[in-house]
Amino acid sequence: MKGQDMIREKKDKIEIIRKNFEERNIEFEYYHSRKDLINSIKKEVEKYRTIGIGNSQTLKALKISELAIDMGKIVYDKTLANTQEEVELLKKNALISDCYITSCNAFSKDGRIVNIDHSGNRVAAMTFGPDRVLIIASENKLEDTEKNALKRALTLATPMNAKRAKIDSPCSRSEGCDQCVQSVRVCNYVSIIRGQHKVGRMKLMIINEDLGF
Repeated sequence: MKGQDMIREKKDKIEIIRKNFEERNIEFEYYHSRKDLINSIKKEVEKYRTIGIGNSQTLKALKISELAIDMGKIVYDKTLANTQEEVELLKKNALISDCYITSCNAFSKDGRIVNIDHSGNRVAAMTFGPDRVLIIASENKLEDTEKNALKRALTLATPMNAKRAKIDSPCSRSEGCDQCVQSVRVCNYVSIIRGQHKVGRMKLMIINEDLGF
């Protein structure tokens, strides 16, 4: 396939994805460069006083907490806590922040966003609470269907998150879910966002990179 044909095919694919999400009241933007993405995030953050941050390797790579702090915002990011009590307080405050920024474990061409969560705070804030939700993800998390997106979240993202957190779950050892016990489970909450009831609340921001998992 020639270069121009590949560019046209990708552009058409992005427009199909955009249409599928916007039909579900989820804004969609695709960014070819990190600079453009960061500038767009800054414009969003500037509108709000309090910013909740979901624990995400993608957001860490983009230094989103630092960006918001440098802009003089009140930031609720549990990874900035010094004690477990502070962790819990920051997670609760993030639920009622003006704007919540997070990533996702997978999204699909047909307009779905899939997340796996250990304690549930991230999926709760995405679903209800903050007036504005920004979901920042890289293109490597794209799947064709909701079913494939769920599979990616469970079989790729979950084991990698377990390893990152140094949790000795069966999936972190490439073993089956049937071997799992509650004390090491990292997939307590499975969220599939199929749409938003409120227009203008949620925005999916995709970057042409491979970030997080």
